[in-house]
Amino acid sequence: MGKRLFGLCAGLMPLTACAQKEVSAIFHGRPTYTRADTLLGSLNPYRSCYDVVHYDLNLRLSPARPYVEGEVTCTFRWLGGADTLQIDLLESFKVQGVWLEGQSLPFQRVRGTRAIWIPLSRVKAQLQKGQLYRWKVAYAGRLQLAPRPPWEGGFVRDKTPSGEPWLGFACQGLGASIWWPLKDHLSDKPDSAQLTFCLPPPFRVIANGIYQRHFPRKKDTCFTYRVSHPINTYNITFYAAPAYLIHEDTFQSASGRTLPLRFAVLPVHASKIPYLVQHAHRVLRAMEHFFGPFPHQQDGYGLVEAPYYGMEHQSAIAYGNQFRTDPQWGFDYIILHESGHEWWGNHVSASDNADLWIQEGFCTYAEALYLEYYQGAQAAQRYLNQQRTLIQNRLTIQGPPGVNADQTHNTDIYYKMAWVLHTLRSRLANDSLWFACLRAIQQHFAYQAITGSELIRFMSNFLGEDLEPFFRAYLNYLRPPLISFKVVREEGQAYLVARWITEEPNFAGPMEFLVDGQRLRVFLTQTATKIPLLAKAEVVIPDRNRYLVIPVAEP
Repeated sequence: MGKRLFGLCAGLMPLTACAQKEVSAIFHGRPTYTRADTLLGSLNPYRSCYDVVHYDLNLRLSPARPYVEGEVTCTFRWLGGADTLQIDLLESFKVQGVWLEGQSLPFQRVRGTRAIWIPLSRVKAQLQKGQLYRWKVAYAGRLQLAPRPPWEGGFVRDKTPSGEPWLGFACQGLGASIWWPLKDHLSDKPDSAQLTFCLPPPFRVIANGIYQRHFPRKKDTCFTYRVSHPINTYNITFYAAPAYLIHEDTFQSASGRTLPLRFAVLPVHASKIPYLVQHAHRVLRAMEHFFGPFPHQQDGYGLVEAPYYGMEHQSAIAYGNQFRTDPQWGFDYIILHESGHEWWGNHVSASDNADLWIQEGFCTYAEALYLEYYQGAQAAQRYLNQQRTLIQNRLTIQGPPGVNADQTHNTDIYYKMAWVLHTLRSRLANDSLWFACLRAIQQHFAYQAITGSELIRFMSNFLGEDLEPFFRAYLNYLRPPLISFKVVREEGQAYLVARWITEEPNFAGPMEFLVDGQRLRVFLTQTATKIPLLAKAEVVIPDRNRYLVIPVAEP
């Protein structure tokens, strides 16, 4: 079988056959996508005609039943090219009205989808390219309850340890349009947002950004927060309980600024605040060392006790790990992983769910770097080896674009992608350049939503190597590259004969072997290469601590 794969796209086989094989691998094992998936996951002209600048959410929530009502106003820049706007909202909600610059407009719900189409014929003549305008949607309806948050998300309704109601929302993968109207595409992060959530007393609300004020409205108390940095819309959230205890702290950032920190816990866990502060400081120090200053300095860093395990909600990270330190590694996993997302995911973001490996893979790799920072390279390697046991090779890391493919259940975008990055670092064999590249990604793509192709091109230019074949080999096929090797002896001389076996026709690069415990680094292609060894060489094995490969020992 190895030899057959080696020749898969070689010889006279047309290049289109390789492309077809690659595409089929990406779609292997995935569901059939519908019109609803396409309307939600693609940038059709009704969406690409406008660029979101700001969202203003003004919502009333009910603790007694999963219900929301209110208004969402979107400030957008008109880019032109369409006579209709698309706004997304779960079909079960009732839309009470749509306005553009205060003028009521007709709208059409596309049956079986979340799409709402708003014809612009009444106002098209008023729209000037590059200018800012506002649409507003008033709506109401029943919220979707989260079956298993955050993995299966929605409205979270739980109870505190003392039996009081405890609310929240998590929607990564599902999209924010399951609870409020918006342009629900990862490529368009608003530059800022204002969030007002209203609940009856005695509820207190925590949300993203900086607290602005609270005020009465009929029988409710409304809490307003402001987000001053670009934010993924699935990160916009709230937490509500009859009481939250808030502790403020600071962190001296690598930027030279004093970063505000906020910790919100239930009163019963007041004694745990020092635990959260200590772990947050340690994580921030390591992440800034590798990736540069904390990105959202104006909004600060926030950690909020939540009625579910965790989520990377920007400046208001959901924490539900029960104040548990991993007995083997010494960190609190949720604080480490979700805080890493402030760089990978919230700062540099994927613009399509197909490329969710950008945030999840780099963030998971950051966990190993955290251990390297505090405990050294050997501890990081042991951690990576543990992660490798979780690689499944059932779905490709690269997902299908333009169809809102929920990648959050594909664990290979976490663990396998972390190993892809570890492998790339090993291939490069230049840590100064490697870590400079990671920091440069944060600087170059600051606050942007990008495609995987954009990231790969940037890394190729920065590292001075065409990395597209490397990434295709690992991301676009189910199985990582195989390394075929054997030792032959001829006239008293030992030779290592080795080659790559992979479905990616242009894949080549270095590989390291341990020869009687000594490291040997060789450049290999998919044609067998013969490398002389010491005559007495006996034990020759590929270094799987540094490379994600499948060894194939030839007889």
